[in-house]
Amino acid sequence: MQPKVAAAAILVVAALQAVSVCAERPAWITQEILDMIANDKNNCMAEHGTTEAQVDSVNNGQLPEDRSITCYMFCMFDTFAVVDEDGVLDADTLSSFFPEEVQEKARGAFGPCSEPPGDDNCDKMKNLAKCIHEHDPSMLFMI
Repeated sequence: MQPKVAAAAILVVAALQAVSVCAERPAWITQEILDMIANDKNNCMAEHGTTEAQVDSVNNGQLPEDRSITCYMFCMFDTFAVVDEDGVLDADTLSSFFPEEVQEKARGAFGPCSEPPGDDNCDKMKNLAKCIHEHDPSMLFMI
């Protein structure tokens, strides 16, 4: 996998899930990773009208409800090819981007949630986030 894609996929992992539910990003998400995905993040935010405040609210434990944040989630996952066109999450690939010590925990949270129900992909991302939160709230984090 190309370094930019791998780094971006790691960020996508963090875009929805990470080590803790708090406003601080996990230490393993480096500034280099953030810099590599900045354009994609900005494009998805602009496309869906997403704000940093919405991202912060998810990181502070609020489940995403607004379509601008759930559509942003799909946009980021789609950009880095960890969801398919039907909104199905590739939980194994997503989990593999985490540090080894977190991969089993990630698979436990993502696996049961990989085929979320919903009327469209934005709705599916809302249900994906809810499912992950039910399985392990510490795995819900956004960048």
